[in-house]
Amino acid sequence: MTLPRKWVWVLKRITGLRLDLPEDDHVVRYVRPSMVLDDGTPDGTEFRLRPDENELSVNWLEIFGRDKTHQLAEVRRLSRLTLRPNGRFAEMNVGRVKCKVAEELDTLRIVSDPLGDEGEFEADPSHAAIMGLPQADSPEGDMIGDMIAECFTAMHPALWSANS
Repeated sequence: MTLPRKWVWVLKRITGLRLDLPEDDHVVRYVRPSMVLDDGTPDGTEFRLRPDENELSVNWLEIFGRDKTHQLAEVRRLSRLTLRPNGRFAEMNVGRVKCKVAEELDTLRIVSDPLGDEGEFEADPSHAAIMGLPQADSPEGDMIGDMIAECFTAMHPALWSANS
């Protein structure tokens, strides 16, 4: 049984369950300007855990409907990160990431993990997490980060402009 997207968020808020995202859907991860390579692709470093992390934050696009412009506008609006003018959002297909990484790792999950209201920040139903990654600063962590980076399908400006 597949739940409608809005119910995934409601269930998480009520029960705390982290449900897997549909494999046809897409997520984006913010890539800092220094991690956008000269050819415009993301550096695999952005897809590796840092020493204090146990999962990677991403944003689930389809929670905001099917219009890409609207999806990205909502991700930008609700972001709790400091987005930089030359930063990018790397877009990836959930199923493609899982399939690619499954060649080396069978623990990866991409799950809905909405954030509630916190201080000046609105609730963010798009927040999601890539879980089951290898430890930071390990050869396996480096390899898996690079594999995830290879799955990007598009790079989007982190800040909207008339030229976006």
